[in-house]
Amino acid sequence: MDSSNSNGGSQRLLDLAQRLRLDKPPPFPEDILDQIMEEKGDKVVSEVSYTESATPIAQNTEKIRYKRAAVLICIFEGDAGDLRVILTKRSSKLSTYSGQVALPGGKAEEGDKDDGDTAKREAMEEIGLDPELVDVVTVLEPFFSKYLMRVIPVIGILHDKKAFKPVLNPAEVEAVFDAPLEMFLKDEKRSQKKMQCMGENYLIHLFDYEIEHKKFLIWGLTAGILIRAASVVYQRPPAFMEQNPKFKLPGDLTMGMGSNRAEVRGSQRLQALIHHLHSSIPSDSNEPNSKFTVWKKRAAVLICVFEGADGNLRVFLTQRASSLSTHSGEVALPGGKREEGDADDVQTALREAKEEIGLDPSLVSVITLLPPFHTKYGVTIIPVVGVLFDKDAFSPVLNSAEVEAIFDVPLEMFLKNDNRRAEEREWMGEKHLVHYFDYEDGNKKYVIWAITAAILIRSATLLLQRPPAFLEQRPKIWGGMTENDI
Repeated sequence: MDSSNSNGGSQRLLDLAQRLRLDKPPPFPEDILDQIMEEKGDKVVSEVSYTESATPIAQNTEKIRYKRAAVLICIFEGDAGDLRVILTKRSSKLSTYSGQVALPGGKAEEGDKDDGDTAKREAMEEIGLDPELVDVVTVLEPFFSKYLMRVIPVIGILHDKKAFKPVLNPAEVEAVFDAPLEMFLKDEKRSQKKMQCMGENYLIHLFDYEIEHKKFLIWGLTAGILIRAASVVYQRPPAFMEQNPKFKLPGDLTMGMGSNRAEVRGSQRLQALIHHLHSSIPSDSNEPNSKFTVWKKRAAVLICVFEGADGNLRVFLTQRASSLSTHSGEVALPGGKREEGDADDVQTALREAKEEIGLDPSLVSVITLLPPFHTKYGVTIIPVVGVLFDKDAFSPVLNSAEVEAIFDVPLEMFLKNDNRRAEEREWMGEKHLVHYFDYEDGNKKYVIWAITAAILIRSATLLLQRPPAFLEQRPKIWGGMTENDI
């Protein structure tokens, strides 16, 4: 049977292109994914796809710079009939990541019309691959580099491999080679390194490959993208345990790199939020600020976010029982002091939410922790951010000894000047502002203020990716990030 056709490509490649065109990833809203990125060189290389330290959220909008990149997964059919992918080795003259294996690609430029255009332009500049030879068929979900570069993998088909005559840019590329795509689903010539994030173990995969007596190591972000691409192309999972970071998502759903799209639940906006927050985990979330290590008391609060009927993100709050001896009737986030049996701050927050309002921990997808806040009463508070995908599954059961009412508010409210007032205070010679947000739910009026308001301002800044419309000026004792830290 003749597998050739008038387009010069095999029937297998044509069938693959047709199938992949139908394999579209969910959209990722720009208002969530636009973020502050660090400048760490022009090229996307083999880096770990999970952040190792917090990247501050700018309070000065002039500092906001959008960083986006695309890489080309260029697939062709080898002489043996196997599917292969083109890879490069970065020039040894480069000051960063010299000699590492990468996919052709780089940062988006102003003239690029889309991610496919970026990937093909970069491939042309790096290895002389004519964009006309590449048939872009789909893109994968965004990956995030160690430095929070948003990387879009673009899958393209090279029907006529012989028409590609590599012309390397010696300033950027030292070598170009190809590898069998199926290799990234096999356990052969693969090693791994154990890493940890938020107390969860995950694996970094490394593939040793030799071609024409040259040895290459493919690892980190590049390996992760190729594992994901191979899974999509061959429609099967890898033969090894991928073990991406897990964030206690509902139903054992793992939204780390390479998750199965068929398993994705919840709205696209919430899923995009999870992808974003997986790259925003502070490295010091579980450690008190060194300035306040004398404080031994520790607590955690739950910022439980869900999508309202209008599509806006909302958060649960409680009103403390009027019978309590301290802070009676005040608005608070679900949470409380850490107990001896709690494994970590996440368990503290989830346990307290269960005890106070009957929120089943299995309904909450914990995705990140904020930097610690510290009170003048000697308590370190860890804010735990979680997503509630199924709002209807939550039927509040209030503990009357602790909670008088539960309500929810739009998260965006804590970035606006509406219904907000502030008082200037002074503590230990330092002036700061205490913010008050007035909110009405039905016939009930609530005032959200002080450290609860500060935590929600910080949460809204992170989740909605923009600074508040007012001067925050929080006291340094509270910790977290202030405009002085930028």
